[in-house]
Amino acid sequence: MPTPPLQEEEDFPRTSRRGDGGVYLVSADDSDEFGVALRYAARMAVAERGKLAILSVVETGDVQHWGAVEERMRRELRMETELFLWNVARQVNEISGLTPVLDIAEGSRTDCLIEAINADASIRMLVLGAETGAGGPGKLVSYFTGKGLVRLRVPVMVVPGHLDIQNIDSLV
Repeated sequence: MPTPPLQEEEDFPRTSRRGDGGVYLVSADDSDEFGVALRYAARMAVAERGKLAILSVVETGDVQHWGAVEERMRRELRMETELFLWNVARQVNEISGLTPVLDIAEGSRTDCLIEAINADASIRMLVLGAETGAGGPGKLVSYFTGKGLVRLRVPVMVVPGHLDIQNIDSLV
């Protein structure tokens, strides 16, 4: 079977300036795998002259109490999330010199990640860390390497959660 001809360069529209590595998006949580994915994404962003974006999703679930209680719980969750992200941003800056873009969304983690990717054409990759336990790679990795893959317009990089700092740094 003959190989199809390659498309001409003008058929591939450029959405950013030459040499711009785009944005590497990481989903924030308090797992060890997040730290591995974050370090990898930060190193990639530096190597590719890109940026790093960190999205934390507040999954409120079925928080449907009385109006005032629900609103207070949401405010407290948001404050905790903001503090967590500021600490993560400080760590990223110490590791790579980058100042990451921080975002907080509310809802389903998978839906919020897809919405963020679709809303920003400069996002080039979703970086996820895989869990190392017997339970499998984790919900996000399982979803985005399975049925959720068709909902994405960017590649997914899955970083093994057992990698140490030297392993991650040697990959980039």
